Amino acid sequence: MKQKSLKKNAIFNFIKSFMNIIFPIISFPYASRILLPEGIGKVNFANSIIAYFSMIAVLGVNTYAAREAAKIRDDKEKLSKFTKEILSFNFISTAIAYMLFVFCFFFVDKFSEYRILLIVCSTKILFFTLGTNWLFTAKEEFGYITLRHSVFQVISLILLFSFVHNPDDYPIYAGIGVFSNVGANIFNFFYARKFINLRQKSKIEIKKHAKPIFMFFGISCAGKINDLLDTTMLGFLSGNAAVGFYSASIKISTMVVELITSTISSFMPRTSYLLEQNKSDEYQNLVSKVLKLTFFFCIPATIGLFVLSKPVIVLFSGEKYLPATATMQLLTFTIIAKTFNSFLNNLIITPQRKEQFALYAQLIALFFNGLLNYFFIKKWGVFGAGLATLMVEITLPVVKLFASWKYVFKRSNFLSVIKSAIGAIVMYSAIVVLFRNCTNDFLKIIYSVSIGALVYALSEIVLKHETALLLLSGIKKKIIRR
Repeated sequence: MKQKSLKKNAIFNFIKSFMNIIFPIISFPYASRILLPEGIGKVNFANSIIAYFSMIAVLGVNTYAAREAAKIRDDKEKLSKFTKEILSFNFISTAIAYMLFVFCFFFVDKFSEYRILLIVCSTKILFFTLGTNWLFTAKEEFGYITLRHSVFQVISLILLFSFVHNPDDYPIYAGIGVFSNVGANIFNFFYARKFINLRQKSKIEIKKHAKPIFMFFGISCAGKINDLLDTTMLGFLSGNAAVGFYSASIKISTMVVELITSTISSFMPRTSYLLEQNKSDEYQNLVSKVLKLTFFFCIPATIGLFVLSKPVIVLFSGEKYLPATATMQLLTFTIIAKTFNSFLNNLIITPQRKEQFALYAQLIALFFNGLLNYFFIKKWGVFGAGLATLMVEITLPVVKLFASWKYVFKRSNFLSVIKSAIGAIVMYSAIVVLFRNCTNDFLKIIYSVSIGALVYALSEIVLKHETALLLLSGIKKKIIRR
């Protein structure tokens, strides 16, 4: 099979994540003002609950299947057999997830006030299974994934403005969220026939996949609980309004992380393929380039969002959410930790089958997460949840470094990070000076992003940052061709 362009894969994933950012940037300011902190808090609490059952349905299939399918993607017969085995495994886990959901739905008292929301959000469970997104990741079909996802995002925006008009419309908002995120997955089931033949007769061997899938499930389970624990515990300990404030504070930083990590994750199938083909030199070269790319973007994104926290809160959520500003500033530093963690997962831990280190990291982080959230939320409320999240996110990559140090701790990588940090400091100084002469929040964001990005780019070119020079070279080539 002809290898797809890594550059195009990264661009497609970037576009997909950019659409994930554009959708909330347009929808969240509108929804947060219509539904208010109470309504937003209800929807996010319901989603956090359903995410636990979705986690059981998906198990550890997505990462494991994407890695293994990438190795046999050139053999349609083997890939078809593998897909049938994974789908069979997934349908069993989905049935178990729905049975547990129904039990909790009727016997957990807290759920009685969220029943409509929980029913609406529970449709995600089935759509996750039908999606087989791992197959398209393994085949590096990022163009299809991006197009399909973007179409559903646009339709969702139209539905939002058409049907959400007052605070009581929060169940409709939840339904549109489901449609936006996983509605397109049903098309995957039919498009997959281009690459596999589900009618092919073959012996289904599920048992051999159980051990690695449950290993990834342990990682996914602990990771998902880590992601959701702050929101869930806030809902139980502080109420819906606190969840609404916290959602506003973490929304933008989460979108920035997704934008960067989507680019990183697009390299995972290729790294697995290179290792399978024993191309270790190509693999190490790719790892080094992606590491530099990761910090090239995540450091200035962190500093920029820290400075812009207040105007971003006001513009995208409204002045009623200003109490969340300090928490948002704190959570901006999770951008560095999360993107570095994603790099370690996608380019080192998973391709090299070192999942046990990821599991150890998630279990250690989970222990501290529950402990810190309990005490910090009781003492500092929303800010306490943010502080606990930051400490946990730092713990994850630190533990994983024990399995990755020889690929990370290289002189060229270290110098690259230093150059990114220097450029971000120069950018920060320029934005602070700009703030003194501007009072309009919208203009602050526009000027800061545009001028800050220009100052950072020029700084990195002067410092001869490898990534900056590669990007500049690519731009020059395109201009010359035209």
